[in-house]
Order: sequence, then structure tokens, then C-alpha cells
Amino acid sequence: MLDPRVLRTLVAEASLAPSVHNIQPTRWRPEDGRVVVTADPARRLPIGDPEGRDVAVSHGCAVEGFRIAAASQGLAVEVAPDGSDVAVLTLKGVAEVDPLAAFVGARRTYRGRFEASPSARDACARLAETCPDLVMLQEQEAIADLAALYDDASLRWFRRADYRAELVSWMRLSRRHADWARDGLNAEAMAMSPLEAAGAGLVLRPGVFEALDKVGLARALVAEAPVVRSATAVALFHRPADEPPFETGRRFYRVWLAFTQAGLSASPMAVLADDEAASASLRAEHGLGLDRRLITAFRLGLAPASRQPPKPRLPLESLILV
Repeated sequence: MLDPRVLRTLVAEASLAPSVHNIQPTRWRPEDGRVVVTADPARRLPIGDPEGRDVAVSHGCAVEGFRIAAASQGLAVEVAPDGSDVAVLTLKGVAEVDPLAAFVGARRTYRGRFEASPSARDACARLAETCPDLVMLQEQEAIADLAALYDDASLRWFRRADYRAELVSWMRLSRRHADWARDGLNAEAMAMSPLEAAGAGLVLRPGVFEALDKVGLARALVAEAPVVRSATAVALFHRPADEPPFETGRRFYRVWLAFTQAGLSASPMAVLADDEAASASLRAEHGLGLDRRLITAFRLGLAPASRQPPKPRLPLESLILV
């Protein structure tokens, strides 16, 4: 019998793992001394993630977070795939504390401009040597080229009204939004001022974006090139093409925690992997063969010292099924 207090502690820490658009799709159900991991079917992205790969990656992140949390309690976790659910977790045996556990609370997405830092450059160089699933771009010309590619890909996706509608449904552009502190992408986490958030809500409306695009203003409104160019490095994260996305998610979380351990802040730029033209360009330029899948690109650097906003998270009562 798993102590309910221990389960709450482990799920609370697992919930700090990243998920696509912060939709937090993973649920936990104690059953016969095990924990059955299931998916909330209402939390999907049918437009941006029609095959459910990103949601499966999110589940992998959450389960790896659970395993790290359990190890901090001295508990080992056996993770078994499950046909109808995501996985079944069995706690047994003894585990040593995971060295990345200390960085779970500090990991977060940073979407602002980075500061120039020799220490960040050294940290990126070390990660390039120790993480074989990262291609680290540190030359300013390469980062500038990638920033332009990112803006091109972003504009292509923003031109899709169905994609914009789905994205906006997960944006929390005002503190008055009922889910501001619970899930999704709130303005504070997206480094938007209240004025910028109000403007984004207006620009992304059906009809308004198309009108701005016709007069050539849309690209400037979605562009992030100046922020990307401030990065110390951009890391292309790639995994075996035949790897299940759930397993990719477990590695995804550990790589992001390794960034935090190295003193770096990060922001994923998933559209570079989701957009076929952008992904093909990066794969060709950086020699990623057909046996590798580009998962995402992270911009990396040193964030200015400031108060970190709390992570929007669902309450445990929503995550633990009884």
C-alpha cells in the first residue's frame, strides 16, 4: 500500500516537469500498491500535435520527474509500459538521490533576452562534450541564421487560423483569467508586460492577423529574432528516430535539468522541429541522418537575476485520481 502522503509528495514534484503548452496531461491513479499513469483525454492539441507525440513526450517528462522525486525519498521506481494507459509504476527497492533532483525547482522556461556571459559560453561548451544528443551552435552567425529560420517557420504556423485559435485557448493574457495560476501559458511566463499581453490578444484574433499580414506587419509582430540572437548558444536536441516519444520525454526532462545544473536558462523553439521546411533545413545543415529525429531546439544563456514567477500548476486534487 503506497502511503497517500508519499504519493502526494512525489506527484507534486513530478508536476513541476515541463509539458507542451503547459497543458499538464498526466494523471496518477494509485491501484494495488502501484501507480497507474493515465492521460487526461481533454488535454490534447489536435491541431499543433495531431499525432499526440508532444503529449507523449510530456508524459515521459512527468514520469521521469516522479522517478527523480522517488529517488530523493530513497525509493526506486520500475516503469512499465501499459497498453491502455501510459505506464504502470512500481515502487520497490532502494535508490540513491538523483544528482539532478536539486535543480527541479529552479528549472523553468525563460523567454526574455539573455545577458552576455563567458561562464555561460563555457557551460554550453561542456554540455556539447557530455551530451551526444545535442548539436550546440555557438557561432553568432549560425545563431542569427537560425533566428531568421525560426521567424520564417513561426509566421507560417501563425498564418493557420486553426493553430492560432488552439494556441490562444492555452494563453492566459490577463491575471483575471480563471486559469492564470493553474495551467497554460500566462503572460508573466511569456515575459509579456500587461500592455504586450493585451496587444497579443488583439493581434491574434481571427481577421485581425490576416489584415495585418496583408499589409506586411504580421512578421514583425511574431518575430523573436532579437531575443534568439541574444542567446549564448542554440542546442538542437535529437533522438533516435524510432524511439518512443514517452522515452524521448524522459531524456528531454533530464537534458533540461542539466541546463539548469550548468547555470543556464532555456527556452524551447519547437516550431523548428514541427515545421517540415525548417526541420529539413536544420537536419541537412547539421548532418542529422534519417536515423535521428529533431525533437526541438533550445536557446540557452544567462537570464538576468530577478524574481522568478511561480509556475502555473494544477492542484494535486486534479492530478491524483481516486
